Amino acid sequence: MSPTSLFRSSGPALALLVLCTVFCPLVLAVPDALAAKGQPAAEAAQRTTSEDQATLQLVQEALDKEDYRTAVALLTPLANKKNAEAAFVLGRLIQSGKGVRKSRTRAAQYFKIAAEQGDVRGQNAYGQVLAMGEGVRRNFLEASRWFTRAAEQGHALAQYNLGFLYANGRGVKRDEDKAIDWYSRAANQGLADAQYSLGWIYMNSRGSNQDDTKAVHWLEKAAEQDHPKAQNNLAFMYAQGRGYALDYGKALQWYQKAADQGYGPAQYNIGFLYEQGHGVPQDYGKAVEWYRKAAENNESAAQYSLGLMYEQGTGVPLDIDEARRWYTLAANNGDPDAKKALRQLKRTKAGK
Repeated sequence: MSPTSLFRSSGPALALLVLCTVFCPLVLAVPDALAAKGQPAAEAAQRTTSEDQATLQLVQEALDKEDYRTAVALLTPLANKKNAEAAFVLGRLIQSGKGVRKSRTRAAQYFKIAAEQGDVRGQNAYGQVLAMGEGVRRNFLEASRWFTRAAEQGHALAQYNLGFLYANGRGVKRDEDKAIDWYSRAANQGLADAQYSLGWIYMNSRGSNQDDTKAVHWLEKAAEQDHPKAQNNLAFMYAQGRGYALDYGKALQWYQKAADQGYGPAQYNIGFLYEQGHGVPQDYGKAVEWYRKAAENNESAAQYSLGLMYEQGTGVPLDIDEARRWYTLAANNGDPDAKKALRQLKRTKAGK
């Protein structure tokens, strides 16, 4: 049987997906929301009275108990007095709908207060909502300014977000070197998304930054933090013999780690290994099993491959209707091979 398609790497090819990874609201780290452990100091010292500090302590106690309504009630007057810490935490609660009605607009308003008062978390959060257009008009240029202010103070997420803007030319002129610079700063602080994105650039750059050795270095760091895209791409490098000697066994190990997290491209790649017998005994039944998992995760390459297996009766009973169903799903997801296969099925049917 001829190969259905090649291994699939995964990266920031679709801006919307990457933006979601980069900019989606973080789950509120409730016990640390006020302490902000590990974060750099704000550019302006918090000007709080002893009464405000006492209130913030009560807020922390409420958050520790997951009593969000009480936390919101205590935070609101402080935030309205432009207390940066209170404004940031209140913005997060409103953004996630904890103890208060969810409102992107109100969350953005409080993030802006925190940002203007010099809170780096607020600056990054306000940059995020500007970049996503959540509660405010989307404005990448303004987002880049707030990310820059926080990034220059060492805030890892802001450094990562700024790197993304430079990598994709959003609000700033596309500049791969600056993207690498900012991704590197965040990656060196241990941020897995930044390590993955840095590895992606070194892996796929069409210029002087292409470097397989650096790519696998950073992909491995992110993969070890259970980053599924990094695990999939690290496996891809093993399967291609890039940065390492070709090793399908290692490739399978890393694909498996990503697949176990439900990551569709890795599930597809495992199916491809079994279909081709790369590093494992050829097993069409297992290939179909993994293609099906990936296809049900809306992975177009797997949908096409599964359709081909049904059309050829490989690993499954021959079933043209089922083949057409999977080809159609893949074609609707933009797969060119599936569109071609559907046209061929139509011609074959018309010729009968």
